[in-house]
Amino acid sequence: MSAEYWYHLHFKLRLYEADGNAFQRLVADILHAAFPDFEPVAPAGRYGDGGNDGFIRGEGRYFQVYGPHAGSAPQPADVVRKVKEDFAKLRQRYPNLQRYSFVMNDRYRGVPANVSDALLALEQETGVACDAVASHVLADLFMKLPEVRRQMILGGVPTTLPEYVDPRAVAEVLQHLADAPMRVDPSRERAPDFEEKIRFNGLPPAVADRLRSMSYQCGTVEDFLASRGRHLAQAIAMELRELYAQSLATVTSDDADTSALRYVWMIEQLLPPVEHPHSLKAYREAAEVVLAKYFESCDVYAQPGPGRCAP
Repeated sequence: MSAEYWYHLHFKLRLYEADGNAFQRLVADILHAAFPDFEPVAPAGRYGDGGNDGFIRGEGRYFQVYGPHAGSAPQPADVVRKVKEDFAKLRQRYPNLQRYSFVMNDRYRGVPANVSDALLALEQETGVACDAVASHVLADLFMKLPEVRRQMILGGVPTTLPEYVDPRAVAEVLQHLADAPMRVDPSRERAPDFEEKIRFNGLPPAVADRLRSMSYQCGTVEDFLASRGRHLAQAIAMELRELYAQSLATVTSDDADTSALRYVWMIEQLLPPVEHPHSLKAYREAAEVVLAKYFESCDVYAQPGPGRCAP
């Protein structure tokens, strides 16, 4: 999986999960990185933000950010009302308003047509330039940033070494994989339906290649589990099945990246939930090996067969 595709998936997942204040902070981070003169605005008590979530003073460009809750279906009429009300607040409070940008987390579904129509009508009525900033626009801005800025926005490698105990069963194998050198065995045979399962679940080539590559290291997982007893393997299998079920409920988009987004989401959930003395890179690779192992054993992703449908 190329670094660019990895960044694309991680950012898309971050957008998919972000709502409310989390989405506003994400937008502020991106705009500040993309436009050095961007100034974020926090609500001022009972006066609110005056319809202004951030602006570029020299351009007279003001941003209003709207992040509906993930999984919700906001009514277009309510969004149009917000567009108009915030625009009216801006015109009243900021006489230098030259451009109004309504930033909406549409989660790649597209800005509703009546929202675009409302922005066009405001522009025609007032002469102030109005536009919608959708998810794909934010993604384009993010992908144009230097890698160091992208890492800052998504989160990088932990630098502190706090004491921490991960209570999950899968934590034992993750820690072992992060500590020990991986054993790569190109001669290892995969499950007979490995390739069929990849096709059945619609996994894109980049993710399929990662699963194939990581499957050559599954012997390390198998050796570790053999030394710990059947109970640990069963507990991990149960955790992985629950994790996959959660991914189906969390990542509900129906675009071409859905199966890849679930893959990335599960990796992120497998990582220790707080800072940990191992590098994030080592844990991510360990998580991918674990997914490959339990992909083979039919605990994650749908299993092909009569009457089965890929989610």
